Amino acid sequence: MSASSNNVKKLVFLLITLLCVVVAVLYTRFAARTANVTVGNLASAPTVQSLSVVPLGSPSANPPAHSQREPLQRPLVSPLASRSDNPAPPSHELGGQSQAKPHLVALNLRDSAELGKVTLSALDAVDGPRTTINLRCEKIYFAADKGICLSREIRGFSARTVATLVDANFQPLSSVRTDGIPTRARISPDGRYAAFTVFVSGHSYADAQMSTATLLLDAAAGASLGNLEEFKVLQDGNVIKSLDFNYWGVTFQHDSNFFYATLRTGGVNYLVHGDIKAKTVTVTYRGVECPSLSPDESRIAFKKMISRGNWRLTVLNLTTFEEIPLAETRSVDDQAEWLDNDHVLYTRLEPAAPPPGMSIMVVSADGSGQAKLFAKGAASPAVVR
Repeated sequence: MSASSNNVKKLVFLLITLLCVVVAVLYTRFAARTANVTVGNLASAPTVQSLSVVPLGSPSANPPAHSQREPLQRPLVSPLASRSDNPAPPSHELGGQSQAKPHLVALNLRDSAELGKVTLSALDAVDGPRTTINLRCEKIYFAADKGICLSREIRGFSARTVATLVDANFQPLSSVRTDGIPTRARISPDGRYAAFTVFVSGHSYADAQMSTATLLLDAAAGASLGNLEEFKVLQDGNVIKSLDFNYWGVTFQHDSNFFYATLRTGGVNYLVHGDIKAKTVTVTYRGVECPSLSPDESRIAFKKMISRGNWRLTVLNLTTFEEIPLAETRSVDDQAEWLDNDHVLYTRLEPAAPPPGMSIMVVSADGSGQAKLFAKGAASPAVVR
């Protein structure tokens, strides 16, 4: 009986051992198949790289990748953009409004089917009929029969800004592509220069770690003049240098060689006065973001940080450096536009609107009165005088 019992035990042991071997083999094969699928998926997935900025005029269709923080390289410039990229209607379809002055150029946020398209409206009837242009932008600005439209390209997890210069009929003239998210745009009053800002990292001016790149363009030649970080910075007659310079919010004088902008360094925002020919900026005042020069060039409208992510629209007298807080008490994260020497336009979020949206508001530049609705369901105002 004991011999028989021992045989049974041996048989059970062998069966258990065999079962373990089978399970181990099956597990190994399954694990191998799983590993192959994972590696295969990774290998077959498109490689996400930073969209590169290549030297001006480079013919390379696939430029090499570069670090996100490489603002001193020149952007990719297309001498003549394809007219099929963002076709605008021919001039006879604009009803003459592109030549009518004064008028408002803005972006439509009122009609979902036309969301982001450029609109034209008379300044005395901005909520009346609007001429809609078949051109979509995230930012638009227009002056001297020339405009700049900022749009965005998404490649994988990377964003690239396309800055398109357009003529009086909103036909594309040239385009510049560079890494980042579009945020600010301006054309000089004489149409000679353009400037635009992108977020290279981050997506808000409230982000202490955000990084920007601000590019100057020769609007007549359709060529890049480089990054403002290439300019020499002067303070009290001395050259200052830092690796953390960030510029944004260019606003041009009538003599378009000169401009104002914001420079952030060491966590502090400064108003700087720029000279394009000399390639210098001079520190002028502290605490100014997104400056906008008045038509008579005597004042700057800007957003003044009250607390992180909270800004008060303010006017700075460039002679006395007196600051005048404007009657808009809600936070304004925008580069203002002067309607005339006495009033300022800006875009304000309307969280209570059904649905939430943005509208263009107007407020007196002397701090009196109260903010009023100027154009409902619109953004990125540019007054063409």
